[in-house]
Amino acid sequence: MDSIQKLDSNILVYIQEHIRNTSLSKFFIPVTHLGDWGLITILVIILLLMTPKHRRTGYMCILGLVLDALIINLLIKPAVGRMRPYDVIKNFKAIVPLFSDKSFPSGHTAAAFVVAVIIFKTMPVRYGIFALIIATLIGISRLYVGVHYPTDVLCAAIIGSLIGILTVKLYRSIDTHLKKKRRK
Repeated sequence: MDSIQKLDSNILVYIQEHIRNTSLSKFFIPVTHLGDWGLITILVIILLLMTPKHRRTGYMCILGLVLDALIINLLIKPAVGRMRPYDVIKNFKAIVPLFSDKSFPSGHTAAAFVVAVIIFKTMPVRYGIFALIIATLIGISRLYVGVHYPTDVLCAAIIGSLIGILTVKLYRSIDTHLKKKRRK
């Protein structure tokens, strides 16, 4: 585990010392804030719920985000208890306001991938690809601004994707079951 921690730390220090610059910060800081308070996901869900054709996708996103919050915030973060990089790495600075919760996994990234995967699996491919690009940029932004380790983001993308897949399967299974009951 120490070698992973060291690699994670070295990547973040490299980003801080060799990649961060004013132009990229003007891009990545707003991107990272898309995940604050579920801002982008709430807007997407409202749009989906307002469109009858995509309303089911909106309901799936709500279910997926509830599952995500329970799994990430109530189970994994407290169980792992990983400190934020700016609390551990000497002379490392985050460029956004600091968080008091734990680092592993990235909640912003996981939530973005839950919604992106649900959209990818239930809507036309162009929307799904766009959603996955936004989710990936949110994940990268968490590294750039210095609030997560690379493994926090990578694992969050995997967990969020799995929750998205599970949500679609669960929702479709429940929907099929209810339709069968109505026919009887």
